[in-house]
Amino acid sequence: MTTYPFRRINMKTIPELEQYNPIPKGEAIIIREIPNEVYHSDVGISSSFVRKFADSQVHAVEVEQETTPAMNFGTAAHYMLVEGEAAFNDNVGVIVGSPYTKVSKDLKQDFIDRGLVVINEKDYLSIEGMASNIIPEADTYLNGENKIPEASFYWYEDDVLCKCRPDVICSPQGPHQDFEIVAVDYKTTFSCSPSSFLDSVLKYGYDQQAAWYRRGLEAAGYRVKEFVFVAQEKKEPYASKVFKITDKHMDEAWIEMSESLESYKKYLKGTKPTIHNSPNIVTLDINADE
Repeated sequence: MTTYPFRRINMKTIPELEQYNPIPKGEAIIIREIPNEVYHSDVGISSSFVRKFADSQVHAVEVEQETTPAMNFGTAAHYMLVEGEAAFNDNVGVIVGSPYTKVSKDLKQDFIDRGLVVINEKDYLSIEGMASNIIPEADTYLNGENKIPEASFYWYEDDVLCKCRPDVICSPQGPHQDFEIVAVDYKTTFSCSPSSFLDSVLKYGYDQQAAWYRRGLEAAGYRVKEFVFVAQEKKEPYASKVFKITDKHMDEAWIEMSESLESYKKYLKGTKPTIHNSPNIVTLDINADE
């Protein structure tokens, strides 16, 4: 497994972040209230980028990801369930009634111009239902003692600036100390049955995301006691469940992430990016996994 030595971040090398009051912590910096659009800018690489780079380097570095209604739904649900109703009202615009009228189209454009996440009335009612039906065990993790939502972590892996933004970190001992913490990530899902959600973990790389987040938290001097996914279904009865991922699983996932990091370093040095990281001519073998 490739594990790079942590090195302290020099803020002079990333002036784009200076105005957001970064807090030095271990070999990383933490920024508590950095705007979402700033975090998702080109400063540092995220777990999403590294996972995408592992799948297809060209798509990761050359194709801008489009925002879909499903992504907007997940983001809006996240605001409501993780950050609360006030954050939802500040960041989400709801189109009531038909989205096809001129009034609705003009309102949607106004929301977009203001940087809001746009959802329709049906999705809003679903999110209200999700907030009302979250199980107590899940709510405990999302709103735990000394909860710190949406803290942004920046650190270096070798010479590559990396970042992560856990939905929630919490600990009974308070923030910004060296202690064991619980990291929490909220996921909307089609089904929160264990077998179905495990399929989602493997399909969408949630385990790799967890390994990446753990690495960033370790750079800041934290020890991740638990990494927890709170999964909730998007349709009635809005079932929810808490899933814990093991250290062993994250160790294995980090191997994959570090391999992708190595490939990215080679790309930065001039290696031509590949498409779907495979030859241009591929022979399909339906029995390959048997």
